[in-house]
Amino acid sequence: MSRAGEDTAWRLAAARGLNAIAAHDAREGALSQESAPVVLVKDNIAVRGQSWTAGSPLFAGCRADRDAGAVQRLREAGACFPVRTTLHELAFGVTGANAWSGDIANPHDPGRIAGGSSGGAGAALALGLGDLALVTDTGGSARIPAALCGVIGFRPSTGRYPGDGLIGLSPSRDTLGLMARSLAPILWADAVIAGEAKEEPGFPGSPTIAIPAPEALGSLEPAVGAAFARTVTVLEALGVRTVPCDLSRITALDEACGFPIALFETARSLAASVPALTGRDLASSLGRIAGADVRELVSSALSGEAVPQAVYDEAIGTTWPALRGAFAELFAHGIDAVLQPTVPMVAPARAGGETVTVCGEAVPAFPTLSRFTRPDSMAGLPAISLPVGCDDAGLPIGMMLTGARGRDRALLQLAARLAGPFRDKATRAVPRRG
Repeated sequence: MSRAGEDTAWRLAAARGLNAIAAHDAREGALSQESAPVVLVKDNIAVRGQSWTAGSPLFAGCRADRDAGAVQRLREAGACFPVRTTLHELAFGVTGANAWSGDIANPHDPGRIAGGSSGGAGAALALGLGDLALVTDTGGSARIPAALCGVIGFRPSTGRYPGDGLIGLSPSRDTLGLMARSLAPILWADAVIAGEAKEEPGFPGSPTIAIPAPEALGSLEPAVGAAFARTVTVLEALGVRTVPCDLSRITALDEACGFPIALFETARSLAASVPALTGRDLASSLGRIAGADVRELVSSALSGEAVPQAVYDEAIGTTWPALRGAFAELFAHGIDAVLQPTVPMVAPARAGGETVTVCGEAVPAFPTLSRFTRPDSMAGLPAISLPVGCDDAGLPIGMMLTGARGRDRALLQLAARLAGPFRDKATRAVPRRG
C-alpha cells in the first residue's frame, strides 16, 4: 500500500472510531485517488447498490436500486462515492445522537458532539477524508456539524437541487446540501447539481452585510460572541458595508410555523417512505426506531395530537408565506447577506444528551443549536457556514452568511471574495495513531 493509501486507511479507521462511517465500498473508487472527486454521501441519500438506511433500523437492510438525481449528476461529472456517512437517526436531530450506529463524536474532542444531523460527514471531512460531502439540510443539518467540526457547510435555496432519492422529513424544508474543507469543491458541485452553465451576476462594488444587534442574538458563549465581533471588525476593514438589522419579526414567524410544519410533514413523509422501501407500515414499525427521542417525536407526529390539521393549515397557508415575505423585504433594501453565528456555542459534551449548557444555563439542545439555522431553512434561503477559527481549547467556531432566495451563486461568490475570517480557516483534526 502506498503512503497515501496508508494515511487514508488510518484516517478511515479514525473516522470509524468516531462512529462517522456507515459503510465503505472500495468498488466505488479509492479514497486516496486524485483522478476523480471523492464524494462522501449521507446515508439517507440513494447511491445505487449501497445501503440506504437513514441511520435507523427502521430501514435496516434497504439498498438503493438507483442513484439519487444529484448523485447521478455528480457521477456523470466524474465523481465517485466510496463512503456512506452516519447521521442523527432519521436526520431528526441536531446532536448526531444515534442509538443504532453509535453517537457521532467530534474529531477535535471525542468527548463532544459532532452535531447533526450530518455529523458523520462533518467528522470525516475534518479528518481529511474525501473532497466533498453530499448531505441533507432540513433545519441546519449541513451547517451545524460544519461549524462544530471546523469545515464549510452550504444549504442551497429549497428546490435548487433535485429532491428524488432522499429519505426525507419535511418537503417544505428539505434540501440536499454540501460540505467540504474549502469552497472550491462546493462551487464545483453546486454548479453540477443545479445544472448551471454560467455564473449569475454577483454583487457589484462593496457588498452590504446586515448585522443583528448583539442583544437580538441571545445568549452566546463568550468565545463565539468574541469571534462574531471580531468577524464584523475584519469585514469592515476589508471594505464591507455593515448595517444593523432587526430579525425579531422573522424569528417570531419561524417560531410560529417552523415546528408545526416540520412535525406534521415528517409523519406523512415517513408514512410514505417506510412502506415503499420496507413493505411495512409506519405505525406498526415505530418500535424499530432505536432512539427514544426520535421514536417519541415520530409517534407524536403520527398520532396527529401534536399538530392538528387546522394548526398545520394556518402555519403553511398564512405564517409561512409571511416569513418568506419578511425575508424578501429585508433583502429588498440593498442587503446582500445577513451575518450570524452558525451555532451559539462550541461543540457541547456528548454526556449532556438532549440538554446543553450555554453561559451556565442548561437548555434544550435542539432549539439552542438550531437557533440561527431554523428561520432561513423554513424560508428556503441559501446559507453557508464558514469556519473562523477556534476557542482557547481548540474547538471550532463557525459564522453563517444567509442570502436572498435564488441568489445561491452570488452568495457563494461573496463567500469566496471575503478574505480574513473566511479564508483557509477549516480546522483539520489530527487523530492519534495507534
